[in-house]
Amino acid sequence: MPKLTPRIVPLDLSASPQAVCARLRGRGDTVLLESSKAMPGLSGWSCVAGPPVATLEAGEHETVLRRADGTVVNRWTDPFHALRDVLAGIAHTGPLPHGVPFAGGLAGFVGYDLARHVERLPVIAAADPALPRLRLHLCDHVLAYDHAAARWWSCTTGGHGPRRAAVWAETLARARGPDPAPGSFGAAPLVSRTGPDRYLADVQRVLDYIAAGDIFQANLSHRLEGAFTGDPWALYTRLTALNPAPFSAYLEGGGLAIASVSPERFLKLDGRDVVARPIKGTRARDADPALDGEQRDALAASVKDRAENVMIVDLMRNDLGRVADTGSVSVERLFEIEAHPSVWQMVSTIRARLRAGLGAPELLRACWPPGSMTGAPKVRAMEIIESLEPVRRGPYAGAIGYFDASGAMDLSVVIRTAVVAAGRVMVQVGGAVVADSLPQAELDETYAKGRLLVQALAGGVSGTP
Repeated sequence: MPKLTPRIVPLDLSASPQAVCARLRGRGDTVLLESSKAMPGLSGWSCVAGPPVATLEAGEHETVLRRADGTVVNRWTDPFHALRDVLAGIAHTGPLPHGVPFAGGLAGFVGYDLARHVERLPVIAAADPALPRLRLHLCDHVLAYDHAAARWWSCTTGGHGPRRAAVWAETLARARGPDPAPGSFGAAPLVSRTGPDRYLADVQRVLDYIAAGDIFQANLSHRLEGAFTGDPWALYTRLTALNPAPFSAYLEGGGLAIASVSPERFLKLDGRDVVARPIKGTRARDADPALDGEQRDALAASVKDRAENVMIVDLMRNDLGRVADTGSVSVERLFEIEAHPSVWQMVSTIRARLRAGLGAPELLRACWPPGSMTGAPKVRAMEIIESLEPVRRGPYAGAIGYFDASGAMDLSVVIRTAVVAAGRVMVQVGGAVVADSLPQAELDETYAKGRLLVQALAGGVSGTP
């Protein structure tokens, strides 16, 4: 692949990121990485990609890079090698000007089951539906919006032939309007693939594993799903209206759509500086301010939730230690409480310095999958998850974000997310089970986390750009 050389210029555009994305849909795959809830020091940019040059997709046996016309560029058996090779082929020197976080490179999702390329895991859960383990779009045109300055930038990268200039021009023309007619969707009531009785029994099984000394913690989840008709974009706009989040995202293409309102950063790489922010510990929000404050205080004081959190912090420190400079891994903040529309969350921040000569693919492999979605020890927890959860997780518990051609990376954890595929909408919810967990309380926590997603899906609604 040719080298990318970014050109970043101001863009005279007054529309919102969602409006721009709505105008650009219908020309192939769609990528929107949106800070629908800007949080200082955490998020503040939104990026809309134009039609991709190619798509990198991993299946069970091979990873393939295909151009937009379907031509196969290359194939790999190891998706991490594919990621390394594609990024090496488009690399340019950073950093990017004007604070732009993503000006071109790869953007999309990495599914939980990419773990099967890292560890030897049993094959028990059903692949229903069969979804890619990774789907990343090679983007040479990105429209980036700085929320603080209320300013757009147009980012283009050369090296893909003269025809792309015409594609860029059409992208800018469509970004300036007109707005499309709003879409709508319909969703049947969601039903758990596990069911309450089985989930309660599975929590007890995890507690038995903990008592036997197999693990300290496992993140057990269950999938809610129902029939879906209509426009997934309308679902995304509804979801972000109800639950704005720092790492919202909408991805569409290859027969599936993903609408995510994740609050959790998995990994950010800037130069050689690495940041991870695992979330562990949850309390439901309450409409009564006094009761809501009590929920916050209860989470802050909870010995159980602190134990959950610190186990994953230690796991992340261990993962990062595989690829970080010796002595550089540190815990910057521990047990912070963050407010989100439906829940209070306990968050910790870990920093590290990536070893010279390593990049985003090596960092991703060392830390995959996100420790906050597995448990500890990680491999044994994943084995237990595979034996208990009836269907594979797909994008859930994986990551969404970008790998910039400058070497930068920013990925969120795929939680608070709806996946639309094969005529169904799927919402997966879970929580960490530790020694003092109560099965019913764990089940209730999963429904608290999924409450706003279920609310967004209730009935058919119209979506506005």
